[in-house]
Amino acid sequence: MTRVEANRHQYKKLSALNWLFCILCAAAVVALIFTLWFTGIKVADDGMSPALYKGDVILFDKLSKHISHPQRGEAYAFSTEGTSIGRIAALPGDKVALKDGRVYIDGRLLKEINVSESTWELEEFTVPDSTFLILPDDRTGSMPDKAALLIPFDALIGRAAIRVAPIGMTTIFVS
Repeated sequence: MTRVEANRHQYKKLSALNWLFCILCAAAVVALIFTLWFTGIKVADDGMSPALYKGDVILFDKLSKHISHPQRGEAYAFSTEGTSIGRIAALPGDKVALKDGRVYIDGRLLKEINVSESTWELEEFTVPDSTFLILPDDRTGSMPDKAALLIPFDALIGRAAIRVAPIGMTTIFVS
């Protein structure tokens, strides 16, 4: 074997190892991102329609709740008895009431979009510390127990970030 042939052989071997290393690094970065930063959740019901429908797959940003305090109007996944999705209606310390299906915060009507008409009623109460009032957008069914709507900070999984399925309906929820 000539020196040129030996160099070509060595070059091909190193080039293949370089590609393998790059692929492994990329796989590690993707695994890290989807372990620490995002989680994909398939919507199990139509509780958030028309924003989200049963079968949609949404990526939720798990770091968002630690970087910035959850805000009213943001869609969050949470885990109490299974995984659910809802929209934050009230923050810790807010005085909340539901009258004729409308949400009142500190006596003022909360402006909500894409929320179904309902007859849900709740007497005014104060949202406890480190707890959020999370409501579905579709409120046509019977109202759950108030305790099921009060979600502790620790139960929040993450804020809705990107709809990845169905493919033609890709949506970015945060800017």
